[in-house]
Amino acid sequence: MQSDHLNFNEDYGLMSIEDLRALRLQKKKIESDKKARKYNLDINQRYRKMSARKSNDFLRNMNLFKKAA
Repeated sequence: MQSDHLNFNEDYGLMSIEDLRALRLQKKKIESDKKARKYNLDINQRYRKMSARKSNDFLRNMNLFKKAA
């Protein structure tokens, strides 16, 4: 069964049990992939925010006119 995995709204008509199982597994896999990408995006955004804050704090605290000890 070759079907467009992005278009679930089309009418599949009569399908065999194997085709229905394959379609259900494909839908589950796509949903799982979407959740994983969203989770990774959230983690990456939090990491970028933390590292930007650390970088800004470092640059703000660095005083170029201090004498080296």
